[in-house]
Amino acid sequence: MSPAGRRTSGDWWSDETEENHRPPAARGRGSRRGFGQTWWGRAWVDALEHRAALDPGRLSRGRSYARRGAVGQMDVAPGLVMAAVQGSRAVPYTVTVRVPRFRRDDWERVLDAIAAQIGRTAALLDGELPPEVVSDVAAAGLDLLPGAGEIQPRCSCPDWGDPCKHAAAVCYLVADALDKDPFTLLRLRGKSRADVLSALRARRTPGPGSSAGPSAGLAGSSAEGVVARDAYAGASEPRPELPAPPLPPERPGHPVTVAFDPPPESGIDPEVLRALATAAAHRAWQLATATPGDPDHEGEADA
Repeated sequence: MSPAGRRTSGDWWSDETEENHRPPAARGRGSRRGFGQTWWGRAWVDALEHRAALDPGRLSRGRSYARRGAVGQMDVAPGLVMAAVQGSRAVPYTVTVRVPRFRRDDWERVLDAIAAQIGRTAALLDGELPPEVVSDVAAAGLDLLPGAGEIQPRCSCPDWGDPCKHAAAVCYLVADALDKDPFTLLRLRGKSRADVLSALRARRTPGPGSSAGPSAGLAGSSAEGVVARDAYAGASEPRPELPAPPLPPERPGHPVTVAFDPPPESGIDPEVLRALATAAAHRAWQLATATPGDPDHEGEADA
């Protein structure tokens, strides 16, 4: 006898016909769009398909459900994704996808590793998630992207697969959420954008009596600073003339060599990056040394 609430084999077969299998609210769509348009979205999909140890067949059917628009409103909370998915029945199924959150001491290690790289901290404070953050977290002995067994999908449907097609659809649409907001990845691990940025700002500005931290040199002698307008308003003596701008160098400079190449998951070719930087330096030198009437000067004016 089948367990209570579970479909019999006959019911299962009738629901798995092509017409019944397709979500009623989404029939006729079926566009084969991809998932993950940014590096962090693609990294999630790669972790989902190659590292999370989920059933590849169910993932394939989940992609079809996601493309057909079967997933409704999706909510992301620390360690948890929830969504309603329209299956072959009239009432949508409830899907939850859990990802283990970092512990408090784990987060301290992660934030210390990120704050040690001034460029990474500046990018995050500007709302960007540089791909090197994955390497920073790995250096702290943790993994930002989920590994085998870390994605735990559950669904209210009778299918006991891991995952079922409804849960797999939600897993893929997490990539869309990451494309819109890369901080979703950090939120899944337990901290919101505001929490992460607040912790990084605290590490940039040493407290009273503390010695220099990872970015203390940027803080200056005063944490609060002085508004430029107020500083100039009280000046009693004439302000000095602005100094003449320095002359350009005799030849184009060479871009600074970065200490580490971009991580493989970023999709950035370091050789192409260096070539672009070299070309930009050469073009900047041409513009700096051009005089009115030169083709370079005229071309820049037209642009």
